[in-house]
Amino acid sequence: MPSGNDLLAYSEGTFSTSQVVVDEDTANEKVVRRIRFVDNKSFSNNNLQTIIRTKTNRKVLGIPGANLWYAFYTISGGRFGEPPSLLDRTVVARDIQRLESYYENQGFFEATVDTVIVEYDKNRVEVSFFIDEGQRSKLRQVIYSGFPEFDDEELGGDFINQSLITSSPLNDTTYVSNQNFTFDKVVNERDRILSFLRNQGYAAVQRDSVISYVRKDTLNPLDLYLLYQIYPGDVYKFGDLNISLSGPQIENLEFETDTLTGSPFTVEPFSINLRKAPDSFSRFSLLTNHLLFKPGERYHHDMYLRTVNQYQNLGMLAVRQFDLSRDGSFPDFSQEHLPIYLDMQTLPKHRFRADVFGMQRVGFGAGAGIRYINNNLFGTAETFELGYKGSFEYISSRRSLQEAAQFLRSFEANMEYSVPRLAFPFRRFDNNRFFINTRTRYRFSAAQVNQELFDIDANLRFNQQFEVIHNSKTTSFVDLIELDWLDASASDEFRQRLFDRFRDPDNPNSSIDSLQVNRILEDFNPQFSSIVRYTVRMSNTDLIKRNYGYFREAAFEFGGNIPYLIDRFVFTPGTLEGTIPGLSLTGSDLTYSQFVKFSLDYRRYQPVLERGVFAYRGFAGYAQPYGVNPQIPLNRRFFAGGSNDIRGWPPLRLGPGSLEQSDVSINGGEVKLAGFMEYRQTFLENFLSTNWGLALFSDFGNTWYGPRSRLGRVDAGEFKINEFYKQIAVGSGFGLRIDWEYVILRIDAAYRVHDLQQGWFNVGDRYIHFGIGHSF
Repeated sequence: MPSGNDLLAYSEGTFSTSQVVVDEDTANEKVVRRIRFVDNKSFSNNNLQTIIRTKTNRKVLGIPGANLWYAFYTISGGRFGEPPSLLDRTVVARDIQRLESYYENQGFFEATVDTVIVEYDKNRVEVSFFIDEGQRSKLRQVIYSGFPEFDDEELGGDFINQSLITSSPLNDTTYVSNQNFTFDKVVNERDRILSFLRNQGYAAVQRDSVISYVRKDTLNPLDLYLLYQIYPGDVYKFGDLNISLSGPQIENLEFETDTLTGSPFTVEPFSINLRKAPDSFSRFSLLTNHLLFKPGERYHHDMYLRTVNQYQNLGMLAVRQFDLSRDGSFPDFSQEHLPIYLDMQTLPKHRFRADVFGMQRVGFGAGAGIRYINNNLFGTAETFELGYKGSFEYISSRRSLQEAAQFLRSFEANMEYSVPRLAFPFRRFDNNRFFINTRTRYRFSAAQVNQELFDIDANLRFNQQFEVIHNSKTTSFVDLIELDWLDASASDEFRQRLFDRFRDPDNPNSSIDSLQVNRILEDFNPQFSSIVRYTVRMSNTDLIKRNYGYFREAAFEFGGNIPYLIDRFVFTPGTLEGTIPGLSLTGSDLTYSQFVKFSLDYRRYQPVLERGVFAYRGFAGYAQPYGVNPQIPLNRRFFAGGSNDIRGWPPLRLGPGSLEQSDVSINGGEVKLAGFMEYRQTFLENFLSTNWGLALFSDFGNTWYGPRSRLGRVDAGEFKINEFYKQIAVGSGFGLRIDWEYVILRIDAAYRVHDLQQGWFNVGDRYIHFGIGHSF
């Protein structure tokens, strides 16, 4: 730091305006290379950096001084790259005001900010903001004046109990707070009051209907008292509801009309006036099935907006306009009843979509598919989809578990029918405030897949799923019925490897342990399973970018109960065989397993540095078989490895436990623990119409057999509480992210940091993973 008159030092906690020895005529040519914040105890540098407009040039991976794009600009003579971030004293002066306003909004009313600008090198300056925060004010009490009385006392009590700034009451209008004061809290509480009033019929309330006053305590100015003066106005009801649905060709002026009055649609004498174009191919019931309010009822703003949202989420129409007046002008609040106007337009009914894609699992491959979509099959927003896709994958002899190279193929046909409502047995829950934007799906799929050591000759699956969007963050899924028929066959190489493994190693001519071999080969018997599953998902992140917020999911399922009931009460009443008669490609009976399974998935995305995101994920899963068969079905187990899992291992090739792949006889495990960390840094924006980023990652975890899966010598892969931590595999590496607006291409190079056979830091091969979207 310079001395003398270059800057005036501060003393006794106060700052004076900085002085810098630079020629004012050339000040605009100074490049801002560093920005500092001093004595900012309550807020981080990254937080304050978002407040100010003085910026430095972008840095590679947030490394100070690594201004690569500015260097490109200099070298190219300004033809490409990023121009220098020049010092602007006017902007710096406004930054002082911005910082002081920010501190004031956070309750630091005495905060002061000064700046020091230092030219530490030729044409390069450092801008420092010195902050004296002072003490933070406390909000002691909150008073509500003018709040209307409600017939239901519990209604008003719920409103107060949901407040984020009050605790215990002192009387009917005054409540204790004892929180740090911020203006955001004041505004949020005002908005909550307005929202509550609108939902109780006070439709005309505006921002000036709730006025807030803040008063300082006379003895202690840091103690504040907050008063909300409320002017609610009159109570309103829903008037006539007018809904218009046009077809894809909006110029069609011919409409069919209908009018509904009385129960169960309206309260007399109000009506629902409907009209629809013939080319909308829709029924009038489509327009009434998703209403959450009735004309004639007390106005409820939230139910009005949720109704509009339900229409928009049907996927087969677009809401063009919704308002409380016909022409979109200010509503007429002189009448007791408010009419509602909805104008919507259907989208094209038929769509075809063709896809061509690349894929990478163990080897490399490609595929193609075609899909037909009818988004309004019977006129009430039913969706019907029919698709078919095929793919191939080539695995070289170096990557293959067999001696020769492999060429694997897969085919899948699927059909889905969905309706925008809950079907039996949940029909009565449909269209209430906690069960909106509901959908019932019926899916059927048939697949045939080549694997490395076994083939799935046929896999037929039927699923009935109920989806409920509770709010903007929480969604529930109930898979009430999932039936799965699997017919697989082991390869000759797998069978030979299995026979060799279970011979006496000291006597190669001895007979094999047929009991153990047969138990393992049960994995490839034709299987029939049933699933009942509940999944709850909470998320507030962008599911494509994943650059902020969180994603949480928990799932719990029961399996095998339907075939158990068939075995127990139909074919052999009173006797459990562990199989049921059925058709298969091999002519064998169908085996089944009963089990319970749960999983937890937590992901967090934290913005850090400049244009960087630190993402981490934790996963835990456990499955427990019970009943006659000690193993859960092959396609319900946990697996590890691959581009979306623990990178450094090919898909399905990690675990169980410390077993080598040549020793794995029972594929997959009943226990899985995994953790993932990744730092993503955008280093080039809008280059070739996309953003470019780098990623550093580390993945760790494994799968294990459960205690009931011990078969002969496979106990080496069993989960043991005193040993599992020694069997955590670790993979790390780096990658490239190419980020378009709606899709992200991912290329990762992963290395094995901890290989369970070769130990730590025996890197070995590099594994290249390709993917669409972030790995998590």
